[in-house]
Amino acid sequence: MGSKNNDARQIDGVGGGTSVTSKVAVVAPSDRPGVDVEYTFVQVAVGSETVDLSGNCGNICSGVGPFAVQERLVTPLPGARSVDVRIFNTNTSKVIVETVYVDEDGNVEEDGDCLIPGVKGPGSEIKVAFIEPVGSMTGKLFPSGHRAESILVEEVPALGPFVVEATLIDSANPFVLVDSQTLPAQLTIEPPDSPLSLEVAEAIRRQGAVLMGLADNLERASQVRGTPKLAYLSPPTSGSLFKQTADIRVQAYSMGKPHPSLQLTGGVTLASAMIMEGTIAHRIAEHKTTVITEGIPTPRRTPSPSDMIAGAVTKGLTDDILFKIHGTGRTWRIEHGSGIMEVEAHTRQDAEGITVDRCVVTRTARRLFEGNVLYYS
Repeated sequence: MGSKNNDARQIDGVGGGTSVTSKVAVVAPSDRPGVDVEYTFVQVAVGSETVDLSGNCGNICSGVGPFAVQERLVTPLPGARSVDVRIFNTNTSKVIVETVYVDEDGNVEEDGDCLIPGVKGPGSEIKVAFIEPVGSMTGKLFPSGHRAESILVEEVPALGPFVVEATLIDSANPFVLVDSQTLPAQLTIEPPDSPLSLEVAEAIRRQGAVLMGLADNLERASQVRGTPKLAYLSPPTSGSLFKQTADIRVQAYSMGKPHPSLQLTGGVTLASAMIMEGTIAHRIAEHKTTVITEGIPTPRRTPSPSDMIAGAVTKGLTDDILFKIHGTGRTWRIEHGSGIMEVEAHTRQDAEGITVDRCVVTRTARRLFEGNVLYYS
């Protein structure tokens, strides 16, 4: 990727000099029952000779389904115009199902009219369904046991001790979701990428890591930049074109830098938080939501859950893969720096109450090049 010799510009490699363009997906066939391919996400640091395998990346994951079809790791059924690729993410031990459209010869349809914020051109729609995303690294939706809590931060000398209100949540990825109105007043006049803003963001993130049980102490939390991730939440921007349609606004951070839009897993996490009463996100999101009646993408030969009545249980490719449909689905519209991300969040009832059954997001992806990237020791 070009981070050798701590090169922040990644000149001697294929990275783009930012955390969102310095990522790798490692894909292989799977022997797991009911799974087509296994995928490992690798975050390559920018300006540091380190890699981070903690957590998943939803945007990189979006390309795994098309890649699996193109490499014939998954073969569409004859005459089919779409194929459902079941992906096992090794970082989080979670399953993602992607619906990929193909032509009459079984080749991936890369051209289309689907537009997503943050990407300049259109492409073929890819439906990405995160199945039972709760507890990707901690095993719990709320690792600290609280839906909202006060976090004391004492590691920013320029500000002194301060307290923020946050939700610590793990759905697709661990996130620290902070009520932006509780941030120190000094940050209201600071851009999100100023040295002080970055210092505050990292200090909050480290405290969240310890409270979530992802690190024993702040020093260890500083050694893993990929998780938990951090996002500031606020009402939709006043005067914004998105004001009437967005439910919430977010400023996310990625590897210590402001994210230009929003991580796909961040959308899943935020939607999961908005459907759960008592969270910071639920308090902020005051707009009406839309009930979803469509089924989720499912593997070939597996019936769609929408074909069954609520409360039923369907068996997928194996007895170990179950879809339990007990709740309703809602579309949440999340405003970020590049536009709006829509996330369908579906709940179900289990022995412990309401939980997140699945979240579905639309993406696009296409092959840019193929060949060998050389590595020099």
